Amino acid sequence: MAAYRAADTPTGRGEVMRREGVYQSLVWRWGQQIDAGTLGTKRPGPKATGKDKAKIRVRELEAQLERAKDRNRTLEELVVTQGKCLALHVDVSVHGSANSPKF
Repeated sequence: MAAYRAADTPTGRGEVMRREGVYQSLVWRWGQQIDAGTLGTKRPGPKATGKDKAKIRVRELEAQLERAKDRNRTLEELVVTQGKCLALHVDVSVHGSANSPKF
């Protein structure tokens, strides 16, 4: 910024901008911020991303719990179905139907 302000001519300022690879709009904004005393002041940053190890572990455990609950529901349905199949088989065996399926 000092080199830009020290340049006497528009050509000299253009050379500085080309050398530094910046646009006039940036130089203008930086100049305003320098004059206002706000260049380089900290602004509130982005919100936390949840990279805290404890939070990550909690999320992993919650996902694991959900998978276990899903598996438990599936197994409960399987047990109910097996019970129904067994009851059907016992009923067929007791009544001795000629058309009963062979297991």
